[in-house]
Amino acid sequence: MCGIGGLVDFNTGVDPTTLRAMTAALGRRGPDAQGTAIVGACGLAHARLSIIDIAGSPQPMSAADSGFSIVYNGEIYNYLDLRRELKELGETLQTRGDTEALLRWLARSGWRALPKIDGMFAFGAWDSRQEQLLLGRDPLGEKPLFYATPAPGILVFGSEVKAVLAHPAVDRRLNEDALRQALRFRAVYGSESLHRGVQQLEPGCYLEFSRRGLTVGRYFDLIDETTRAKTQYTGSDESLIARGRDLFMESVGERLVGDVPVGAFLSGGLDSSLIVAAMRHHRGSGEGIRTYSVGFEGDPKSELGFAKMAADKIGSIHEPIVVGPESYIRRFAELSACRDGPVSQPADIAIADMSHVAKADVKVVLSGEGADEVFAGYPKYGLAGVPKALRAGVSIIGSQNLANLAGLLRLDKRRALVAARALAEPREVDRIVQWFSYFDRGDLKAMLPGLAWSEADWEKTVASHSAALERLARASELQRMQMTDCLTWLPGNMLERGDRMTMAEGLEVRPPFLDKELCAFGLSLPARFKTRGNVGKWIVRQWGDELVPPEILKRPKWGFRTPLTDWFRGPLQAFLHDQLSRSGGLCATYGEPAAIARLLEQHRSGARDNSEALWTLLSAEVWYSDVYLPRTAAPQGGLGGSQPLRAVAAPSV
Repeated sequence: MCGIGGLVDFNTGVDPTTLRAMTAALGRRGPDAQGTAIVGACGLAHARLSIIDIAGSPQPMSAADSGFSIVYNGEIYNYLDLRRELKELGETLQTRGDTEALLRWLARSGWRALPKIDGMFAFGAWDSRQEQLLLGRDPLGEKPLFYATPAPGILVFGSEVKAVLAHPAVDRRLNEDALRQALRFRAVYGSESLHRGVQQLEPGCYLEFSRRGLTVGRYFDLIDETTRAKTQYTGSDESLIARGRDLFMESVGERLVGDVPVGAFLSGGLDSSLIVAAMRHHRGSGEGIRTYSVGFEGDPKSELGFAKMAADKIGSIHEPIVVGPESYIRRFAELSACRDGPVSQPADIAIADMSHVAKADVKVVLSGEGADEVFAGYPKYGLAGVPKALRAGVSIIGSQNLANLAGLLRLDKRRALVAARALAEPREVDRIVQWFSYFDRGDLKAMLPGLAWSEADWEKTVASHSAALERLARASELQRMQMTDCLTWLPGNMLERGDRMTMAEGLEVRPPFLDKELCAFGLSLPARFKTRGNVGKWIVRQWGDELVPPEILKRPKWGFRTPLTDWFRGPLQAFLHDQLSRSGGLCATYGEPAAIARLLEQHRSGARDNSEALWTLLSAEVWYSDVYLPRTAAPQGGLGGSQPLRAVAAPSV
């Protein structure tokens, strides 16, 4: 796991100052070593977090006999097999690591080698003989990769936007289309970014750049792979359960590779508990496993007790961390800068604090991202096939009226409002995307009229979703929803969050549920293996029967909930108001003050729970102000520099 950057300039060559600036911008991703190299018209920059072959695989790395050089971020889990094949082909390898294995396969076959690679990765490889740059990104989008073409004959790339912006010619102006998407979904999907001049290389894609120009292609297609998996896996229900269990256990085993300690994030939910249990299976009873969980000050619904229960059952060395509102004030701008965008979800800052504690003991953690999308864990998946008549009824009654009724029944009004808004949408694409939005179009037009929100603007925000659905005409409604989420929400929000919040602390995260074969298997399964009644991830629960405490297996899905509702009425209230009323900020530039004030007052008075809508505005404001306003020495409303608390004892369940 590292930070990579580089540029090709066929016009005037590479300025070493720019390379050094790129390396500095990536320093948090790679605290162990930094390096740069200029090879002809190409410059490469690298900041290393050493995981495999710690002393023997510095980067940038070159193979003189082939003319290839590389900078690479990630882990190749099957690198030993790849090295073995290379030796059988007569190659002489100089290192013990995965970087050289990737470099030499790319030198042999170019992008056509990528289907052989099992791992998470982003790389830039320069062929000095052909004067061609090859970029590549892993199949599911676990590792980020951005690029810019600021002038003919020039291409700049990097793990993070800030590295690309280190080149003075890159256009850093605001991309309002991407901002509208971020405000609606807390993510930017597809190939765009929040800056006009910067693009993302999408998951499963490669890019070639030479004097002839630029070409982008795809080497991995999740829809095609899922269709292929559906034809391969036949047999009894028991055999499919066993096949899935085997794939999952293999994936966990592969992700334990490394020359450094590997731990895990353990929330006390099904996914993380199952991962830690599988780690114990692979390591045996004699080897220690370190696990970490996070809770919140004053939270009566803390999951720390469930995490402790799972840790005690499995036998891990467990450390709970408690995060308070002062950490959110202190770290908001910092972590927004790490993410190069709005901090999408309230839990993100807590994950960064948990990573800060974990990195004292381990360099790698396993985590449960992807399980809900691949195996249908979100409650919304149980509503994928709701009849048209019922949806029409929701529309007639009204979303807010249904939410109020849910409150009278002591149900979660906020979640009921999200569900009602989604079900009331007449178009499938709008029903799918609304589950991940806390605003409808009317809200956004009222609060931020300066961003226009025309019909064409609104349609652009769902362009990636619509493109996916067009290719999924023959799939079930459940699979269409899952697959669309895997192609948009998963890389655009969840995986970006996982990468940035851990790498902000120099920690690598590996999600076993995102093995490319396991993903295709899970998405291809019939609905009965995913949802039964109000129970999601049915097949995953079968894998946990002998490994996970029954109290955790039977738990309803809870999610990673931050006590924002209370914090925005208490310790974060002044911070929230200060940010949203900032002179020259996003709300001041594009917003309607009366509408934003009304949203704040509704929440303060208890008339409505607007916490997640307010979070969306707050995170966008903090990012915008950090990028487009003069920076100050300390964030507004800041408190002292406290650290996350290592919990002495977790509350009981």
